[in-house]
Amino acid sequence: MKKSLLFLIAILLVVSADAKVYNVLFIGNSYTAYNNLPTLVQNVAYSLGDSIAISAHTPGGNNFNQHSNNATVLTLLQQGNWDFVVVHGQSQEPAFSPSQVATQTFPYAKKLDSLIKNYNNCAEVVYYMTWGRK
Repeated sequence: MKKSLLFLIAILLVVSADAKVYNVLFIGNSYTAYNNLPTLVQNVAYSLGDSIAISAHTPGGNNFNQHSNNATVLTLLQQGNWDFVVVHGQSQEPAFSPSQVATQTFPYAKKLDSLIKNYNNCAEVVYYMTWGRK
């Protein structure tokens, strides 16, 4: 009986040692917060045996321009140690005309990406895209 228990504990320790812990920052808006995306992703990771430490900044209606100039976002990025940074722009941005996207969305998405890489050179940037609405 003791050998079986010790063997089981040893297996659990080996399995637990393989589990990964990821640091994930969510930068988004009400679509991210209202649907509780960070917790949903965290629960999926747990179901796969991994862990996610999450932080989030999700003020309603914010777009890439606002995110890239937000003091809270900059402070979170400067804290570093993020494995993934999930960014979400304002839901109307994909429905803008191509010229408007070229001037009001892409430059700030690129700026945000550069800021993330500047403080977290190993971080993976993940763009969370919802449906565009007019």
